[in-house]
Amino acid sequence: MARHPQPIELARLKGADKKDPQRYRNNVPVSKYPLGKAPRHIKGRARRCWHEIAKRTIEGVVTRADGLILEIAANLLAEYRLSPELFPSKKYAPLIGCLARLGLSPADRTKLNLPA
Repeated sequence: MARHPQPIELARLKGADKKDPQRYRNNVPVSKYPLGKAPRHIKGRARRCWHEIAKRTIEGVVTRADGLILEIAANLLAEYRLSPELFPSKKYAPLIGCLARLGLSPADRTKLNLPA
């Protein structure tokens, strides 16, 4: 399976845009809008998970354009937290994938080129 392209913001934080500039030479659409508040239709546990995930994201990486993937991650995390022992194993990969795309996996954090 092919790798998913990473957002330019993440590439800049990792220093990948300097290492391999031709990969990032095209103008990539970037949302100028911050993430903002949780959508009104997200309720209960999922809403609390949305806020938790949003607080854990790296500033400037996740924007309003990423709200849908954050919503999916919040719903999956809420379902997991409701009953971890009954959480279907086939949903672990999508949950981890959503969190990774938001820059929240340990592997993604080690790739970030952040100042100390």
